[in-house]
Amino acid sequence: MISHKVISVIFIVTLFCTNPVFAHHVMGGELPVTFLDGLLSGLGHPIIGIDHFAFILGMGLVSSLHRDSYFLPVAFLTGTLCGIFLKLALIEFRMIEFAVACSVILLGALVLRGKHLKVANIICIFAAAGVLHGYAYGDSIVGSETAPLTAYLMGLLAVQYAISCLVIYFVSVSATNRRLNTAVRVMGVVIIGVGLTFIAANMPISSFS
Repeated sequence: MISHKVISVIFIVTLFCTNPVFAHHVMGGELPVTFLDGLLSGLGHPIIGIDHFAFILGMGLVSSLHRDSYFLPVAFLTGTLCGIFLKLALIEFRMIEFAVACSVILLGALVLRGKHLKVANIICIFAAAGVLHGYAYGDSIVGSETAPLTAYLMGLLAVQYAISCLVIYFVSVSATNRRLNTAVRVMGVVIIGVGLTFIAANMPISSFS
Protein backbone atom coordinates (compact mmCIF):
# COMPACT_ATOMS: atom_id res chain seq x y z
CA MET A 1 0.00 0.00 0.00
CA ILE A 2 1.23 3.51 -0.81
CA SER A 3 2.28 5.29 2.37
CA HIS A 4 0.60 8.43 3.61
CA LYS A 5 3.86 10.33 3.15
CA VAL A 6 3.97 9.43 -0.54
CA ILE A 7 0.37 10.56 -1.01
CA SER A 8 1.11 13.86 0.70
CA VAL A 9 4.21 14.46 -1.41
CA ILE A 10 2.27 13.76 -4.61
CA PHE A 11 -0.43 16.21 -3.56
CA ILE A 12 2.11 18.93 -2.70
CA VAL A 13 3.92 18.48 -6.01
CA THR A 14 0.61 18.72 -7.82
CA LEU A 15 -0.15 21.94 -5.97
CA PHE A 16 3.05 23.66 -7.04
CA CYS A 17 2.87 22.37 -10.60
CA THR A 18 -0.65 23.66 -11.13
CA ASN A 19 -1.17 27.21 -12.32
CA PRO A 20 -4.34 28.73 -10.79
CA VAL A 21 -4.91 30.71 -13.99
CA PHE A 22 -5.57 27.54 -16.01
CA ALA A 23 -7.34 25.60 -13.29
CA HIS A 24 -10.84 25.95 -14.76
CA HIS A 25 -10.32 25.27 -18.46
CA VAL A 26 -11.06 21.58 -18.97
CA MET A 27 -11.89 21.91 -22.67
CA GLY A 28 -9.13 24.42 -23.37
CA GLY A 29 -11.49 27.25 -22.55
CA GLU A 30 -14.02 26.14 -25.17
CA LEU A 31 -17.70 25.64 -24.38
CA PRO A 32 -18.78 21.95 -24.45
CA VAL A 33 -20.93 21.31 -27.53
CA THR A 34 -21.62 17.57 -27.35
CA PHE A 35 -22.79 15.18 -24.64
CA LEU A 36 -19.30 13.67 -24.44
CA ASP A 37 -17.66 17.10 -24.21
CA GLY A 38 -19.98 18.01 -21.36
CA LEU A 39 -19.34 14.73 -19.54
CA LEU A 40 -15.55 15.04 -19.84
CA SER A 41 -15.70 18.66 -18.73
CA GLY A 42 -17.80 17.74 -15.70
CA LEU A 43 -15.51 14.85 -14.76
CA GLY A 44 -12.35 16.88 -15.20
CA HIS A 45 -13.24 20.25 -13.73
CA PRO A 46 -13.04 19.30 -10.02
CA ILE A 47 -9.78 17.43 -10.65
CA ILE A 48 -7.74 19.97 -12.58
CA GLY A 49 -9.23 22.79 -10.51
CA ILE A 50 -6.84 22.28 -7.59
CA ASP A 51 -8.86 24.53 -5.27
CA HIS A 52 -11.99 22.45 -5.89
CA PHE A 53 -9.99 19.22 -5.58
CA ALA A 54 -8.49 20.32 -2.27
CA PHE A 55 -11.94 21.14 -0.92
CA ILE A 56 -13.31 17.75 -1.96
CA LEU A 57 -10.43 15.96 -0.23
CA GLY A 58 -11.03 18.05 2.88
CA MET A 59 -14.74 17.33 2.70
CA GLY A 60 -14.03 13.60 2.68
CA LEU A 61 -11.67 13.90 5.65
CA VAL A 62 -14.11 15.98 7.70
CA SER A 63 -17.02 13.68 6.78
CA SER A 64 -15.05 10.64 7.93
CA LEU A 65 -15.20 11.98 11.49
CA HIS A 66 -18.97 11.45 11.60
CA ARG A 67 -21.26 8.44 11.66
CA ASP A 68 -23.21 9.33 8.49
CA SER A 69 -20.02 10.13 6.62
CA TYR A 70 -21.22 9.06 3.16
CA PHE A 71 -24.34 11.20 3.46
CA LEU A 72 -22.65 14.52 4.35
CA PRO A 73 -21.10 15.22 0.91
CA VAL A 74 -24.62 15.26 -0.53
CA ALA A 75 -25.06 18.68 1.11
CA PHE A 76 -22.13 19.98 -0.92
CA LEU A 77 -23.49 18.45 -4.13
CA THR A 78 -26.89 20.06 -3.51
CA GLY A 79 -25.21 23.42 -2.96
CA THR A 80 -23.17 22.88 -6.11
CA LEU A 81 -26.33 22.50 -8.19
CA CYS A 82 -27.80 25.64 -6.64
CA GLY A 83 -24.63 27.60 -7.42
CA ILE A 84 -24.57 26.42 -11.04
CA PHE A 85 -28.22 27.37 -11.54
CA LEU A 86 -27.52 30.81 -10.06
CA LYS A 87 -24.75 31.24 -12.62
CA LEU A 88 -26.96 29.98 -15.44
CA ALA A 89 -29.57 32.53 -14.34
CA LEU A 90 -26.87 35.18 -14.91
CA ILE A 91 -26.99 36.35 -11.30
CA GLU A 92 -23.69 38.12 -10.70
CA PHE A 93 -21.55 37.49 -7.62
CA ARG A 94 -18.27 39.35 -7.22
CA MET A 95 -14.97 37.87 -6.03
CA ILE A 96 -16.32 34.32 -6.29
CA GLU A 97 -12.86 32.72 -6.71
CA PHE A 98 -11.68 34.59 -3.62
CA ALA A 99 -14.68 33.22 -1.70
CA VAL A 100 -13.97 29.70 -2.97
CA ALA A 101 -10.38 30.00 -1.74
CA CYS A 102 -11.66 31.07 1.68
CA SER A 103 -13.88 27.99 1.81
CA VAL A 104 -10.84 25.81 1.08
CA ILE A 105 -8.96 27.40 3.99
CA LEU A 106 -11.94 26.78 6.27
CA LEU A 107 -12.04 23.09 5.32
CA GLY A 108 -8.29 22.80 5.79
CA ALA A 109 -8.65 24.27 9.27
CA LEU A 110 -11.41 21.79 10.12
CA VAL A 111 -9.24 18.91 8.89
CA LEU A 112 -6.33 20.20 10.95
CA ARG A 113 -8.58 20.52 14.00
CA GLY A 114 -9.69 16.92 13.56
CA LYS A 115 -12.67 17.05 15.90
CA HIS A 116 -16.38 16.38 15.55
CA LEU A 117 -18.75 19.22 14.83
CA LYS A 118 -22.52 19.13 15.01
CA VAL A 119 -23.85 17.47 11.88
CA ALA A 120 -26.14 20.46 11.24
CA ASN A 121 -23.10 22.75 11.22
CA ILE A 122 -21.22 20.51 8.81
CA ILE A 123 -24.22 20.36 6.47
CA CYS A 124 -24.52 24.16 6.49
CA ILE A 125 -20.80 24.61 5.78
CA PHE A 126 -20.83 22.05 2.96
CA ALA A 127 -24.02 23.46 1.40
CA ALA A 128 -22.79 27.08 1.52
CA ALA A 129 -19.42 26.11 0.09
CA GLY A 130 -21.19 24.08 -2.58
CA VAL A 131 -23.01 27.20 -3.77
CA LEU A 132 -19.70 29.03 -4.12
CA HIS A 133 -17.95 26.19 -5.91
CA GLY A 134 -21.00 25.54 -8.10
CA TYR A 135 -21.12 29.17 -9.16
CA ALA A 136 -17.45 28.95 -10.14
CA TYR A 137 -18.11 25.70 -12.03
CA GLY A 138 -20.87 27.45 -13.95
CA ASP A 139 -18.35 29.52 -15.91
CA SER A 140 -17.49 26.40 -17.89
CA ILE A 141 -21.03 25.68 -19.02
CA VAL A 142 -22.95 28.96 -19.33
CA GLY A 143 -24.43 29.19 -22.81
CA SER A 144 -24.23 25.46 -23.51
CA GLU A 145 -27.07 23.41 -24.97
CA THR A 146 -29.20 21.03 -22.90
CA ALA A 147 -27.32 17.80 -23.76
CA PRO A 148 -23.80 18.92 -22.83
CA LEU A 149 -25.17 20.79 -19.81
CA THR A 150 -26.90 17.65 -18.54
CA ALA A 151 -23.78 15.56 -19.14
CA TYR A 152 -21.65 18.17 -17.40
CA LEU A 153 -23.83 18.06 -14.30
CA MET A 154 -23.79 14.25 -14.29
CA GLY A 155 -20.01 14.09 -14.53
CA LEU A 156 -19.47 16.89 -12.05
CA LEU A 157 -21.67 15.41 -9.33
CA ALA A 158 -20.42 11.86 -9.88
CA VAL A 159 -16.70 12.64 -9.71
CA GLN A 160 -17.02 14.84 -6.62
CA TYR A 161 -19.03 12.27 -4.72
CA ALA A 162 -16.71 9.45 -5.83
CA ILE A 163 -13.58 11.28 -4.66
CA SER A 164 -15.07 12.18 -1.29
CA CYS A 165 -16.27 8.59 -0.79
CA LEU A 166 -12.83 7.22 -1.66
CA VAL A 167 -11.28 9.49 0.95
CA ILE A 168 -13.86 8.42 3.55
CA TYR A 169 -13.25 4.75 2.74
CA PHE A 170 -9.46 5.14 2.86
CA VAL A 171 -9.68 6.75 6.29
CA SER A 172 -12.07 4.07 7.56
CA VAL A 173 -9.83 1.17 6.54
CA SER A 174 -6.76 2.93 7.93
CA ALA A 175 -8.36 3.87 11.25
CA THR A 176 -6.02 1.61 13.23
CA ASN A 177 -2.91 3.02 11.59
CA ARG A 178 -1.05 5.15 14.14
CA ARG A 179 0.35 7.38 11.39
CA LEU A 180 -3.10 8.23 10.08
CA ASN A 181 -3.65 11.22 12.38
CA THR A 182 -0.32 12.71 11.32
CA ALA A 183 -1.11 12.18 7.65
CA VAL A 184 -4.52 13.83 8.06
CA ARG A 185 -2.96 16.81 9.83
CA VAL A 186 -0.45 17.13 6.98
CA MET A 187 -3.29 17.14 4.49
CA GLY A 188 -5.01 19.86 6.51
CA VAL A 189 -1.91 22.03 6.24
CA VAL A 190 -1.64 21.34 2.51
CA ILE A 191 -5.31 22.21 1.94
CA ILE A 192 -4.85 25.48 3.82
CA GLY A 193 -1.81 26.15 1.63
CA VAL A 194 -3.92 25.63 -1.49
CA GLY A 195 -6.48 28.11 -0.21
CA LEU A 196 -3.82 30.70 0.59
CA THR A 197 -2.28 30.25 -2.85
CA PHE A 198 -5.59 30.95 -4.55
CA ILE A 199 -6.35 33.87 -2.26
CA ALA A 200 -3.04 35.40 -3.33
CA ALA A 201 -3.88 34.72 -6.98
CA ASN A 202 -7.34 36.30 -6.67
CA MET A 203 -6.54 39.12 -4.25
CA PRO A 204 -8.38 42.27 -5.38
CA ILE A 205 -5.91 44.71 -6.93
CA SER A 206 -7.55 47.54 -5.02
CA SER A 207 -6.30 45.95 -1.81
CA PHE A 208 -2.78 47.05 -2.72
CA SER A 209 -3.66 50.58 -3.85
